[in-house]
Amino acid sequence: MADTIDLSTLLADVVSRGGSDLHLIHGIPPIARIAGEIGALPYPAMSSDGIFKILEPFLHENHKGMFKNEMRVNFSHTINEVGRFRFNLYMALGTVGATIRVIPTKTYPLSSLGLPPVVGNLAYRRSGIIFVTGSTGSGKSTTMAAMLEWINQTGRPGKVITIEDPIETLFKPCRSIFVQREVGVDTPSFDIGIIDSLRQDPDILCVGEMRDAASIRSALLAAETGHLVMTTLHTRDASKTAQRIITAVPNTDQDALREQLAGTLEAVISQELLPRADGKGLVVSCEILIATPAVRQLIRENKIESINDAIQSGAQAGMISRDASIKNLFIKKLITKETALEHMRNPDMLNR
Repeated sequence: MADTIDLSTLLADVVSRGGSDLHLIHGIPPIARIAGEIGALPYPAMSSDGIFKILEPFLHENHKGMFKNEMRVNFSHTINEVGRFRFNLYMALGTVGATIRVIPTKTYPLSSLGLPPVVGNLAYRRSGIIFVTGSTGSGKSTTMAAMLEWINQTGRPGKVITIEDPIETLFKPCRSIFVQREVGVDTPSFDIGIIDSLRQDPDILCVGEMRDAASIRSALLAAETGHLVMTTLHTRDASKTAQRIITAVPNTDQDALREQLAGTLEAVISQELLPRADGKGLVVSCEILIATPAVRQLIRENKIESINDAIQSGAQAGMISRDASIKNLFIKKLITKETALEHMRNPDMLNR
């Protein structure tokens, strides 16, 4: 096995191929995900020792300590003239492995992401909470970064605090000033970072991910006290997002949390990346829930299953259903009929 591969060279190769992730696994060659598909790169197999050796120069002492104690660590790093990357270093069957995500070194205009104009309007809200949801690799972080940069370039002057694990996009001040904090480096946890931020005079709070009941409670509190909170969840649509939040706490606390969510929710942006019909990458489908009075009442009454119906009938309020978004992509010939039918809730809609 070859243990002398240069990591910068590997990552530069992945970037040049338009890849999104690099996987380093003991006993096999480096693997890249390109346009959603996994494939081996033309390099020799790597050993566990070799993987750790090429990653060690990028680890701070606190990262090394965390990896030793917890057998996993997340961090981000910028490699000059190559790009910025998010690292997940872990153990598997007693060997070292790593997954390295390519982070865009620039933020993309909202319009270039294929997102509807209503997303830009949502970024101008002054308080409440906005969720950007989807499965892993669906572009949630890219969308949230684009929304923050839209605010930075066109919105009112203000202070943005981000709490991330790890920090991904680095922002340059324009109309906004940024304080970016990394969990495990600048703050012990998401919920402590959120509570601290309330004493730091923010206008907008960006939480990289809500992982547990404590961070959910803290984020809703921040939204309740007059801040705009933007965060992500690994849920596929708006109804599952509401359900996930409410069921994160014990049954005895769910009524109070349901009322809190109904009062603070502004929108849920749920997205999915689909293969393009021309085979040249991926295109985003986007479902959007706007928190109208009717939607808030559904949450209060625990009629979560009716949220999808509210989206279907909420076009005038700026809502877009998942099926309508996918059908629009098909009409524009951006995806094939097979792809559309596979991902729609109600495939019959394609023939109407």
